[in-house]
Amino acid sequence: MSLLQRQWLSRLFILLFLIITPLVLAYATGYHINWRNLKLEKTGLLEIKTIPSGAQVNIEELRAWFSKPKNLNTPFKLKNLRPSNYTVNLSLDGYHSWRKILTIKPAETTFAKDVRLFKQAEPQWQADLPASSTVDTASLLGNNQLNLNNKNLTTDTINDLIPNSSLIDNWLDTRSIHLACPLPDKKIAYASQFELWLADPDHKTKVLLGRFSQTINQLICLPDTSNYLIYGHDSSWQLIELDDRQGYNIWQLAELDELGAAAVNKKVDQLYFYGRIGTKSGLFSLAL
Repeated sequence: MSLLQRQWLSRLFILLFLIITPLVLAYATGYHINWRNLKLEKTGLLEIKTIPSGAQVNIEELRAWFSKPKNLNTPFKLKNLRPSNYTVNLSLDGYHSWRKILTIKPAETTFAKDVRLFKQAEPQWQADLPASSTVDTASLLGNNQLNLNNKNLTTDTINDLIPNSSLIDNWLDTRSIHLACPLPDKKIAYASQFELWLADPDHKTKVLLGRFSQTINQLICLPDTSNYLIYGHDSSWQLIELDDRQGYNIWQLAELDELGAAAVNKKVDQLYFYGRIGTKSGLFSLAL
């Protein structure tokens, strides 16, 4: 190799060093180059925790990454994410999958910390119930053998949960409400015939969670989370996640022929309800 060639090769290495080193340092300190706008951007962080832990994480937008992280499981933190929308999928054997589009912003951490995965289970018959019987939630809660929760009970009027003094300016029309229950964060879930709502008495606001083609006949607030709500139509149990980023997640927990009064146990791992599946009627349990 001639002297001239060696000089040009040395200059090339120096040039590459001057180009690559700032890029590596920028990445290490949480920056990346936005090639579309030709500017340096601060990256963001994604943190996800689930109950139970150990869910497999798949982020669709990372498939094209050369250095794609492998075998992600909850709980996890993922650093140096380019500001953008990311489609996050969580899966765990025996549980309903979870999917949501989360937005990563520069120099911020995006959290999904109150994520609970619910079991894929079939209702289990527990006891006979004569066809002529009529039961309500109060009689169901009287069965101590089920170790049922006695908080967050559903009422047929929201006035039992919100004082009249908080309603004098008519921010909430209570005339059409036929089911209501309190969440741990002091918000109130309530249902009219075909609509599900969330009310915040402290701020006197309300949010529509969904409109449905079937009447909402059952409503259950879970005592250990303000992020999930169980509701029932004539023939199915549904679960809605109250995290409204990119819309509400809704799952069908069980399908049956008739649905009656219900309550969860103190561990919040079983839903007990009266109903009918085929020719079998009585008290059923559903693992959560």
